[in-house]
Amino acid sequence: MWIDPSSDLPYVLMLIGDMDGSYTLYDPTEGYQVVYSARDYEKVKDFLLEDEYVQIRGRYQENAEARKSEPVFV
Repeated sequence: MWIDPSSDLPYVLMLIGDMDGSYTLYDPTEGYQVVYSARDYEKVKDFLLEDEYVQIRGRYQENAEARKSEPVFV
């Protein structure tokens, strides 16, 4: 999972790797529409980092008092 934490509600994209070595980004808010796809993980990662998405592992929690500060990852 990758998120854009800059908005009030973090925007989530799902990155799925396939058995053939390709990677696809899906947007769950748009009916899991494909956002981007590539055969190279680094290209997908660069795409996400250009738009300032951050990768999350585990549970994402946001401090309500510090909404515009760095997100907290658990």
